[in-house]
Amino acid sequence: MGPRAPGRSNATVVAVEAIVSNAAIVLFRLDSCRIAAIAMNRSDRKPSRENLADVSIVTPEMIDLQSTILKTEELRPYVLRRVLSTLVIAKKLGVQLRIGLLVSVASSSIAGCQTPNWWAYRSLQCVPSSADNVATEYLKTCGESSLPPSEPSASSDPLKLPAELPGSQTADLIAPMRQKLDPQSQRQELERLYPDLEAVAADPMAMPERSLSVTTLESLHELARQNHPGLKAASASIEAARGLMVQAGLPPNPSVGYQSDTVKTANTPGYHGAYLQHTIVTARKLGLGAEAAAVDFANATVAQRKAWVSVMTEIRRAYFDVLAARQRMVLASAFYDLTHRAYNAQIQLVTAGEAAPYEPLQLRVILTQARASVVKAQQESIAAWRRLAVAVGCPNLPASAIDGRIDCSVPAIGFDEALARMTAVHTDLEIAENAVRKQQTLVELADRQVIPDVNVGFVLQRDYTFEPGTTTYNLTLGGDLPVLNRNQGNRIATRAEVVRASQQVQHTRNALTAELATAFGNYEANRQLAESFQADALRDQVRAYRGVYQRYLTDPSSVSFNDVIVAQQTVAQVLNQYLDILQSQWQSLVDIGELLQVDDLMELGPLSVVATVPELGEIQTP
Repeated sequence: MGPRAPGRSNATVVAVEAIVSNAAIVLFRLDSCRIAAIAMNRSDRKPSRENLADVSIVTPEMIDLQSTILKTEELRPYVLRRVLSTLVIAKKLGVQLRIGLLVSVASSSIAGCQTPNWWAYRSLQCVPSSADNVATEYLKTCGESSLPPSEPSASSDPLKLPAELPGSQTADLIAPMRQKLDPQSQRQELERLYPDLEAVAADPMAMPERSLSVTTLESLHELARQNHPGLKAASASIEAARGLMVQAGLPPNPSVGYQSDTVKTANTPGYHGAYLQHTIVTARKLGLGAEAAAVDFANATVAQRKAWVSVMTEIRRAYFDVLAARQRMVLASAFYDLTHRAYNAQIQLVTAGEAAPYEPLQLRVILTQARASVVKAQQESIAAWRRLAVAVGCPNLPASAIDGRIDCSVPAIGFDEALARMTAVHTDLEIAENAVRKQQTLVELADRQVIPDVNVGFVLQRDYTFEPGTTTYNLTLGGDLPVLNRNQGNRIATRAEVVRASQQVQHTRNALTAELATAFGNYEANRQLAESFQADALRDQVRAYRGVYQRYLTDPSSVSFNDVIVAQQTVAQVLNQYLDILQSQWQSLVDIGELLQVDDLMELGPLSVVATVPELGEIQTP
């Protein structure tokens, strides 16, 4: 606050307010320096009865009191700030106000005044600190010394933007005077005040032309069969498992070599010949090993099926993401066009003098946000296509139009039927059950390891210890004696593995059931929400918007242009919410399809109709 007027009285208040009101009227007749001179009581420019005579509330007694006030040194700075703050308000209004309305504005509209509204009883302390700054500038212009600095007050302007906020130092908007400009100059000035935003450049990768090529979900699956590295790796795993199965059933090779014996006995060459040794695996142990390896081969085949299901799931998720992203881009572009038309219409209202200069700026902020939404939707569409190309196994796949819509029909699924199908066909359960059979085979193999294998040896030699010599042979037959090691540890371990594998089957079934319950709950919730959302929120909001718009056309005095804009924004928000619901619905259905491992999602149940996403252009635009 600046310096305050001592000795307050109602008569003093009325007199000061009269000076303030009179100065506001003189604003349209005198320059700023003359007004400042009047307020500072210059001897050559004192207020007179003549220049105060047109103020309805001024009486002769008040004029004498005004002269006394202006001669009081302590009251001059206060009166000056009071006058100038009122003049600033009057300038901004841009019209010659009646004195009663001006006094009311000066008394009750200045931030920081907390006293009653009736001007004649307002306190002399009610002076905004901003008037000090204005007064200082006026005094500088007129060659007067500056007023003493006033202490800032936090409550003087509680709604003023803090200096720390970005944009708080922006200059105030000064609209051109329509009466003082020719049409061409006015148009140029409006273009300067309300510049148009640069349009978002179209990107063919974000929204390819349907006339070029259309990609279906089945064609994407076919591309994945030919190119996806995960499927090729799964095929290699099958071949590796087949080789291990073959190897597990092969018997050991015989050994053959040269053997000499009793050389230099009696100064003779001794015995020279060849030997042959072989181990005969007994008790069908090779066959049992091959059977265990065959289970691994079967699991590798099942794993290939699981890999294909995973690839299909990735493609489906990316496919529906592309559909949703492109639909979202259509909505964002339509809302941007709608807001742009509203922005131009509001500028025309300002040009015609039917709207305040700040109103287009509000719409320009909304237009900027709408443009940012278009850019974001465009980049999301491009990113979604790139994820789809990676899911197919062709990262450089050129973008193309996608066959299908995010709002197409979806199947109605029963949980019990889905659970029965999942437990019958899921690859994880099949792999777990195969693991039990493998462990049972390994138990039998461990039991038979006690039975010794037969080692056979045969030696054929020539005896050179005498003349003329002869041919001899040796034959050996034997094996391990299972006395100390009867494979007890392995037999215990394999039986424990059977128990673990059996429990793993149930654990896998429980985990899959939990996943199905979550996916089914999400899907059913989104499916029912999509139905009710379309029947209630979407329909009602579209009707509400049309009602607001028609009311605006027929009775603009009761519905403002801003009401139409707010209704448009609400429609766009509701449409985006509906699109989010549809996208979540399809992602949940993809999760169910992965658990049930179906090749076609539409075979999961009878189809239920989904409401199409309306275009903003089909609703109505101002």
